[in-house]
Amino acid sequence: MENSRLQDDLLREFREEKEMIATQLDKLVPLGVALRKPVAARVLNKIVLLVTELLCYCASLGSIVFAVFRDRIYPFYILSRLRLHPETSGFSKVEVEYLYWSTAVMAALVAFLFIVIGRCLNRIRRKNAILQMAGNDVKTIVGEHLKRKAALDAIDQRHFGILDPLPAPDVVAVMNQGY
Repeated sequence: MENSRLQDDLLREFREEKEMIATQLDKLVPLGVALRKPVAARVLNKIVLLVTELLCYCASLGSIVFAVFRDRIYPFYILSRLRLHPETSGFSKVEVEYLYWSTAVMAALVAFLFIVIGRCLNRIRRKNAILQMAGNDVKTIVGEHLKRKAALDAIDQRHFGILDPLPAPDVVAVMNQGY
């Protein structure tokens, strides 16, 4: 009696494990396919993201340098001259002062925006690396599940095929054509 309940429990557990592996494979295989990407595309993406991130940081630094040295750069040195002698331009001193400082504020704003873009590219690059690692892990898990499923199928065919024989197909009598 004990042996029969143990056998029933083991059979039930075997069938549940088989169903669980099948449902997990149904979920993991599409995920693995979605995460899989050619290596060349990943490397190219990584290089493009890294170069673009570095260019954003350099552009941000360039904007800051521009704000500091705008009095010595060709078209903007006129603003410093106008600032010193506003009466020769026909504008008021306040308007020239606003124009002078607005270039510094715009340069600082551009620098800030380039820093934000660079940080976003950095996050994208790190998330791509995480997705690549997740794709490799999902691929490994799917492989292990497939091995386990094959082992369960072999056990199922070996033991349950004997216990539950397949019904014989309907055989239609075919006359021997050579007779």
